[in-house]
Amino acid sequence: MLKNDDTIVAIATPSGYGAIAVIRISGNNSIKIIKKIFCSFSKNQIETNYIHLGYIKYKKQIIDKVLIFLFKKPKSYTGEDIVEISCHGSIYIQNKLLSIIIDQGARLANPGEFTLRAFLNGKIDLCQAESILDIVNSETFFSHKFAINQMRGNISILIRKLSKEIINLLSLIEFELDFSEENCNFINYLEFKKMLYNIIKKLKTLIRSFKIGNALKNGISVSIIGCPNVGKSTLFNKLLKYERSIVSNIAGTTRNYIEDSLIINGIKFRFIDTAGINNNTKDYIEKLGIKKTYSKINKSDLILYVFDDLNEKFILKKVKSLQEKYPKKKIFIIINKYDLIKKKIKEFNYKKIFKISAKYGYGVNNLLSEITFFSKKITSLKENTIVITQTRHYESFKKAIFYLYKVKKNLYSISPEFLSIDIRTALDYLGKVTGEVTNEDILSNIFSKFCIGK
Repeated sequence: MLKNDDTIVAIATPSGYGAIAVIRISGNNSIKIIKKIFCSFSKNQIETNYIHLGYIKYKKQIIDKVLIFLFKKPKSYTGEDIVEISCHGSIYIQNKLLSIIIDQGARLANPGEFTLRAFLNGKIDLCQAESILDIVNSETFFSHKFAINQMRGNISILIRKLSKEIINLLSLIEFELDFSEENCNFINYLEFKKMLYNIIKKLKTLIRSFKIGNALKNGISVSIIGCPNVGKSTLFNKLLKYERSIVSNIAGTTRNYIEDSLIINGIKFRFIDTAGINNNTKDYIEKLGIKKTYSKINKSDLILYVFDDLNEKFILKKVKSLQEKYPKKKIFIIINKYDLIKKKIKEFNYKKIFKISAKYGYGVNNLLSEITFFSKKITSLKENTIVITQTRHYESFKKAIFYLYKVKKNLYSISPEFLSIDIRTALDYLGKVTGEVTNEDILSNIFSKFCIGK
């Protein structure tokens, strides 16, 4: 995976027919290979940083009329010589060109190998490499926005600043160690603690931002829960505006959760239709479904608790029980089948109650507006707010802060050499985020998620 001295080739556009396809070549022999098979319409020599029109010819046979782009190292995406061929989108032409280039000494690239080479050649750091994958996979305005910010190096710049501050702490400890035999204390411990606290505070802010970043990248999770046959699946279908979930009058129709997405105002929502909560059931399959329902509740950002009657005590008892179990979860009470309820609801003491008829759509648009408004608390961020979206970053920051807390706790009780070890460990975990400290397993795991050609 980390071999970086040969020439690689891949089709960079999606498989299948299209107007055009792009084939990428990167490595020391890229330009040499293209000169063997490309006949330019211009009499001038093939120059870098120009677009050239001509034929790809092999064994006296014209394969296709193409455009080629040449980029000389180090001014290229990978930091190596790169050639990009824009050919017609015929599957035969794509595969034929790929075969010809491989015959000339290139090999088929691994997934993510072009971006891996960009990282290994110092064109981007590991944060920026991951952001490229996020850009490719972005589905909404916000997921794209955070990926662009990360690609621009916003997180990397902050990490370098934090690393520099940690190095300053380490320098003070090392200075103390150098003069340990003199029995002199050179560290101003009050100032040291102040610097340490400031670093921890910044790391905590980054860690807290992961919940927002993850929700906006993968979608805000909204679980629809309630007893069997209260209309959860009907509401689910109405929110999505198509028949995604099976609806029937038989209680317990939904035995497993069903999930689908909806993008509203640039924000992705993941609506989850769950199995009805029936704590008295003896059915093994139904019990498994209920277990999964609670698992989804635990991971949700918002819960829509659906009822189909007006028993105030029963409703508040159920909601209170759920809120005690998940104290940080936002819960909306949904009174469904409102068209069938003769006795109209009186307002009782709860923050969010929605009277709807999922079957006929009454009140659903109002509910959807409130769900969107709820998301604004997450999305109303300042323009340059740094938000982390990668689980790998989140885990590294947690580890870094753990070791800095150890330093804070043991500052007066253990010798400076042990403090130095913990500070260096924290520094290493920050380095793992940007790739300054890494190993082949981490790189292989990250870049294997990329498509071939990127």
